[in-house]
Amino acid sequence: MRRTKLTNEEGEIIQVCPSQRDKILDECSRSLFGKFLKNRLFNQQAVKNILGATWKFGSDLKIIDVGEGLFQFKFAMESQLTWVLNNGPWSFDNYLLLLRRWEKGMNANTIKFTNCPMWVRVWGLPFELFSEDVVSDIGRGIGPVVEVDCKGAASDQAKFLRIRVEVPLEKLLSRGSKIKGLEGEVVWVDFKCERLISFCFRCGVLGHEVKICAATGKANTQENQYGD
Repeated sequence: MRRTKLTNEEGEIIQVCPSQRDKILDECSRSLFGKFLKNRLFNQQAVKNILGATWKFGSDLKIIDVGEGLFQFKFAMESQLTWVLNNGPWSFDNYLLLLRRWEKGMNANTIKFTNCPMWVRVWGLPFELFSEDVVSDIGRGIGPVVEVDCKGAASDQAKFLRIRVEVPLEKLLSRGSKIKGLEGEVVWVDFKCERLISFCFRCGVLGHEVKICAATGKANTQENQYGD
């Protein structure tokens, strides 16, 4: 648009006065916008049927195709929207569904999806480091921290700690990290993401699987670097 030379008429500003502004803002405030990570045309009715049946909100949920591969999910209650966000990630036909809350000024051309919230299990922590603040520090090394679950540390099966992190989509999935304690000791901890969908265990990228990975067949990438 910046390179387009506007005519005099196009350069004029049109004043708009939405008569149902409050109602529209209320609906938008209870809306999520979603897009599948892999660009592909989906049958709108099939998406509605599957997600509607999975979320089980009945007529309280409206799913609208707003163009550019983008769907708007309108909920009747804030609690329904929150439940969907807290219980993701979701998928359709093994394609990851990215979700974002509505923000003022969004449209189908400007909305961007840069992160996906995922639960990450942290394995291999020294016992003296089993704490919420430690796993929060580790989580911030992956991405913005959403939630920490330390119930395991207080139970009779404290094998790992869980943290929900906004995983950056443009980066390879992290398999683990070196961490350094207050006394200078350095240890390696493993990361295991829960409910991995449409993930390539060869190159570590979200959005495709090994069978269609561009690295397949290259001499130095024969083994799956992220497990079997």
